[in-house]
Amino acid sequence: MNDTVVVIYNGEPVSVPKEVADFLEQDRKRQQAQDKQDDRHLSKSEFETVLFCSECVRRPVEDEALRNLRLENLRKAVKDLGEQSRELIDLRYGRELTMEEIGKVYGISKAAVSKRLKTLHEKLRGSVT
Repeated sequence: MNDTVVVIYNGEPVSVPKEVADFLEQDRKRQQAQDKQDDRHLSKSEFETVLFCSECVRRPVEDEALRNLRLENLRKAVKDLGEQSRELIDLRYGRELTMEEIGKVYGISKAAVSKRLKTLHEKLRGSVT
């Protein structure tokens, strides 16, 4: 469970626990899918509003600082999880077991595993906002 992975974050290598790297990758994919969906539904007037809205101008330094704070909060949140929660994350993302396989380990249904993972994701996501 003490496995660490080096990820590239803002162009620099950062060593993080495997479960954090897996969570970040899953969140990146979710955000990428949401961005694609948003792009498909963005009307011309909305597009012009976003382009010319002075409040919508991105601030790279502030964005980077916020991402760093979120990453640190995520690290703390994973560290503060109970043993069973960290083990569940390890089984799913570290050992890449299916939800059915995890259910057999714990003696619960696939749906129960899914619900526990969803709860963990929400808890972790809440720690980075």
